[in-house]
Amino acid sequence: MDRKKDIFYEITRTLVKMMPMGRATNDILALVTKVNSSQRDLDRQVEEAVEALSTSTELISNLESSLEERAKKLKELKEEYQRVSSLAELTKQQGDAVAKTLEQTLGQAQNRERWIAFVINLFAGLIIFVLGVFSSDWVQELPRKLGFEGSEVQQGVETLITEIAD
Repeated sequence: MDRKKDIFYEITRTLVKMMPMGRATNDILALVTKVNSSQRDLDRQVEEAVEALSTSTELISNLESSLEERAKKLKELKEEYQRVSSLAELTKQQGDAVAKTLEQTLGQAQNRERWIAFVINLFAGLIIFVLGVFSSDWVQELPRKLGFEGSEVQQGVETLITEIAD
């Protein structure tokens, strides 16, 4: 399309030169053309500036939302830090006092558990001993009740012992 305008311009310029006072008219035509072209350049530059401003505005709004999000996260981190720092404010004396109390509590529980275990083991050993005393006669009579002679069992045990010794 610019080419058609250029051709039209050249034809118009040539026709104007042929007219009386063509030189002055030609100069006026050239001046009008320059003004029109500078106006078009100015319009194009204004459009580019408007486009750049709209792009900048969009970028600024994106940056603003990003900054707001980061500020929110920073606020959350500060709150978490304050909560943790209040827990960390225990002094050494308070920590030692808590540790000493725990040691005493655990030490007393440990001594108590030892005495309970001792009593349980004592009763368990006593029960096993009494059962062994009362069941020893029954265990000695068991081979006879099952039909084995006492001498056969004794001979089998002696045979095993001699085989193991050899």
